[in-house]
Amino acid sequence: MLTLLADFPHDTVAVRAAGVLSGADYQQVLVPEIEQKLQDHASIRLWYEFDPDFQGITVGTLWHDAVLGFFHLSDFSRIVVLADDTRMRGMAQTLAGMLACPVKVFSLQMREQAKAWLNEQPKKV
Repeated sequence: MLTLLADFPHDTVAVRAAGVLSGADYQQVLVPEIEQKLQDHASIRLWYEFDPDFQGITVGTLWHDAVLGFFHLSDFSRIVVLADDTRMRGMAQTLAGMLACPVKVFSLQMREQAKAWLNEQPKKV
């Protein structure tokens, strides 16, 4: 199940994953929120938090995740992943290498550091 989280800047999609994620979670929660934010912003930030009771992802969800990444590849300016599960941390770090934007993985106890990093302004070159 995906739950939208409040108290984030308007250009941020923040979700918590708990239990088992399904394709419906992406289609009914994540995709509409991303598309709504993109109506007001050229790029958005993503906060993706894995609850301690997160159990896994269905095969269909992996497909939805790949499609989401393909269609919104350049729409993210920063992504934060919070997870204590070593498998999810490893998967997030692997996927980070495939994305064009900065991605950083934090433990759940590092919530404040994650928020600070997510809200940093890009450095001017």
